[in-house]
Amino acid sequence: MDRLPRAFQNPGQWCWFNALLQALASISDPRWWSLLNFAKDSASSGHKDVLTFLAPVLQHLNREDAAFPSPAEDGDGNGDALARLALAIQEECGMSSISGEQQDAHEAFIKLLESIHSSLCRRQLRSFQQLQAFSVARPCLLGREGLLSWCEATQAIQCFEDLFEGVLEETRVCTACGLARVESCPSKQAFRCLSLDLINIDRPHFSSVNLLSLLKASYSGQPTEEIDGLLCYRCSLEASIRRFLLDCGASFSAGLAFRRFMRLADGLAPSGAEVLEALRPLGAPPCVLRRRSHLRSFRIKVAPRILTFHMRRLIFGPFGFIKVSNPVRYAEILHADDLGLDGGLYSLSSVMSHLGQAHAGHFITHRVWPKGTPLVEERSVPLCTPSGKVVPWILRGGC
Repeated sequence: MDRLPRAFQNPGQWCWFNALLQALASISDPRWWSLLNFAKDSASSGHKDVLTFLAPVLQHLNREDAAFPSPAEDGDGNGDALARLALAIQEECGMSSISGEQQDAHEAFIKLLESIHSSLCRRQLRSFQQLQAFSVARPCLLGREGLLSWCEATQAIQCFEDLFEGVLEETRVCTACGLARVESCPSKQAFRCLSLDLINIDRPHFSSVNLLSLLKASYSGQPTEEIDGLLCYRCSLEASIRRFLLDCGASFSAGLAFRRFMRLADGLAPSGAEVLEALRPLGAPPCVLRRRSHLRSFRIKVAPRILTFHMRRLIFGPFGFIKVSNPVRYAEILHADDLGLDGGLYSLSSVMSHLGQAHAGHFITHRVWPKGTPLVEERSVPLCTPSGKVVPWILRGGC
């Protein structure tokens, strides 16, 4: 039993707390652990946050330390690291531990990542404020006091974004004219967790679903939904040209607008139909904006090093939410080619599961534990892959 990873008792109603910690502790990427060690080393005595307490807790779960430091050794007298981490999560992420209040592990994961990113940004800002003021003798930043800490904080933010943040490419195709508009701006299409829909699958209840088929159905560039009422640039341009043509005999501005918009029709399309009004000459009739139905599709343009999926299982029934209980089959290895990306492999490290119904249940985590094999037989859970191979992974969750 000494070879198994540690676990904690759940604080209050936080059954997701242990499950989430075990999932984060199963990450084997060394940059994740270097990021946590940087946060622990750079934490000042006057400001401690979620990122400060997360590293010792995860190292304790993986048996990479002897034990938690005592409150006297910490010097703050606020209890052990787990209690302080739970308090920091409650304050920074807004997760409540009130008895009887339901919590969602996916929501907690997203809020925790946002809290980690905010903590890194605060460290970068504090290190930048510590840089010496501008002087004529030293006009550049090189050699100034605090430059090293600012570079380390900036590198930590870049490391976090490489680990957890990816970029989607969204394509909207007009059903009337066929014009495709592609949006892949990182500030608009960034993601940290991809949602896979189990609600609209055409399968009987409790029948298994393949994870790869869900990925291809949602993020392979195939149309996933139809959206009504979106402005179409080409349809609006053609309708505006027809209007200017009718009015060009009685208005000089309408003729000027007709010639300008005809040149637009032969060139590349701007970013949207909204720019047509800005290109209209003064005194010309207003542009005609057409709203059409569009088919929307997504594909992964830039994948993070840690790829996270969320299975949406809740549907609204006549008496409230209902949980879709179809099991999902997944393999140990996910090929990047299956996602339309360049060559590479993703190795499965953990799976967080909810046992129960929509309004009650318990969260557990199946995680990889490469140390101390073979595992204790009665504490392992066999998971079937699509190839039929049985993979024993450790079942760890709250007690």
